This record gives sequence, structure tokens and C-alpha cells, in this order.
Amino acid sequence: MKGRLSIAAGLVVGLLLIWLAFRGVDVSRLPRIVARADLAVVFPVFLVTMLELFFRSLRWKLLLAPSKPVKLRDAVRLESAALALSNILPLRLGEAARGTYGAALFELPMSTVFSSMLVERAMDAAVLTLLFLLAAALDGGAGGPGVPGWIWALPAALAAAIAALAFAEKTGGAALYRALRSRFPRLAASLRRLPEGAAAFRKPGTAAAVTGLAALQWLMDALNLYLIAGAFGITRAVNAARSVELLFTSAVAVSIPGVPGYFGNLEFAVSKVAAVWGVPADTAFAYAAFSHLLNYLIFTGVGLIFVYGMGQSLGRVWASFGRNGAEAALAAGQGDKNAV
Repeated sequence: MKGRLSIAAGLVVGLLLIWLAFRGVDVSRLPRIVARADLAVVFPVFLVTMLELFFRSLRWKLLLAPSKPVKLRDAVRLESAALALSNILPLRLGEAARGTYGAALFELPMSTVFSSMLVERAMDAAVLTLLFLLAAALDGGAGGPGVPGWIWALPAALAAAIAALAFAEKTGGAALYRALRSRFPRLAASLRRLPEGAAAFRKPGTAAAVTGLAALQWLMDALNLYLIAGAFGITRAVNAARSVELLFTSAVAVSIPGVPGYFGNLEFAVSKVAAVWGVPADTAFAYAAFSHLLNYLIFTGVGLIFVYGMGQSLGRVWASFGRNGAEAALAAGQGDKNAV
């Protein structure tokens, strides 16, 4: 029931945002705007997207390395498959599939794999927020009325949380675990391996590499926004710094429940911000929609190749994760290790 309500809520939000994004847009002008754009940008955007995927996968490999060395190609195909599945199926099921199939493929405890993914999300939030603040400072906006000063504390707080998890044994984590084990044994068992996802941060060199890869990953996404802005001839309004700001805007937009692929969320957020910077409303919408659709097609197309290459299908993934929730995911991870 919760899953159905989440899907329904996402659909309502997505449709509402699509309607809001189209308000004030002359739809008849959109084909002409796209036709005037330099569509040769598709190839460099594809190459940059593949670089982004490489940096993303290498980071995950480094996060898992303290528990067990994994092959980069396996990290790439699972990352790609997860992104494609999340673009098509509701409830971000791609992430559930990545963690579950990753545990089977890497022969690691599921809690360890999901812990590494949790650290990924914390790193994403910390690094992207820091990049946004730096870009806003270059753009003259950091510290101004549009950027509250407390946001500067967010990356530091997330970094401190990751460090506390990495050094849990030295920061009271062992004592907390013993206390939980005596009163809440099931909860303690599920948390026992949680610090393993952050173990890579125990070595300064690896911590720097993981952080640098997270920054490179996000900068590739920002570069794509800038390249497409050039194709639409709007780089005076959407310059390099503002491409990072738009990327941050996009990340906030997809944190709101929506339809798979977040159609509506991204078009509304990106087009409205670009319009504030002086881009005509029709061009801003065309730019937002083109950027989103191109990114969606690349990630989904590449990811589906890996999904079917691993002997999976959309139907099998939905049957495993969509209908029976976490219990089915757990069963899949503990079952046939030859499934991927």
C-alpha cells in the first residue's frame, strides 16, 4: 500500500510540475528552437556522460575495496543498470537492484554493499553542495539573500558523519553496538557492518581519491549542461559557474517524488531558473527538456544493454522488487549468486 501511494503521489507531482513547466511557453515555437540548436553536441555529451559513469563506478569500486576488491567492469555494469532501472521503474528500484545484485555478484554481505551506497549518497550531497557554493561565489551569489549562510555547514556536517562512521570503533561505535545488541539484537545485526561502507575513508589517500572522483562526476554533469547551453546559444546566461548551479537545482528537483525519470521535475526547475537569468521562456524550456531527454536516453540505453546482458529484464526486476518490496530484495540477494 505504501508503494502504491508513493507511485500515485509521484505521478500527481510529476504531472503538476509538467503543467507548471509548460505555463507561459509557446509550444508551437519549440520545434523551431530545437531545430536551430547545434545537434552535433549529442556526441560530446555522450562521451562526457560515459566519463561521468566511469568516475561514478570507480568511486564505488574504491568504497568497496576495503571489504573486497571488485572488478571495475562489474561496478560499471551495475551502476549503469541501476540508473536505467530507476529511469524506468518507480520507487528508485534501480538502487535496490544494484545493492541486492551487487551483494550476490561481489559475494559480500548486503549490509556492506548498501552501506557503501549510503556513503555514496552522503558524498554526493556534500560535494555537490560545496561545488554549488563555490560556483555561487564565483557568480556573486554565495552569502547573498538567495544562499543562506548555514548551507556552508552542510558539507562539513556530512563529512563529519562519514568520518564518524569510518572510525566508529574509535568514536564510541563499539559501545553503542553492544548496547543495541543487548536490547535490539535485530537492529544491531543490521547495523553491524554499516561502518564497512565508509572504511575507505580510514586512509587519507583513498579518502582524497573518493572525494575527487565525486567532484569529477558532478563536474561532468555540469559540463554537459554547459555544452548544451552552447548548442542553444545561451552561454552568456548559462555560463560555467551557472551550469554548476543548475546542476544543484536539478539535484534538489529530483529529491521531490515524481514519475520515473523525473519528467516534469527537471523541466520545471531548470527552465524557471534559466528564465530568471534572462533566457526567454520558450528557449529555457526547450533547453531544459532537451538536456533531460538526451541524458535520459543515454543512461537508459546504455544501462538496459547491461541489464539484459546480465540475464535480467524489466519484468524480472519488477517482479523481484516492485511487488514484494524489501523481503523479495533480501531473498534475491541471498539466493542464486549466478543471477547476474
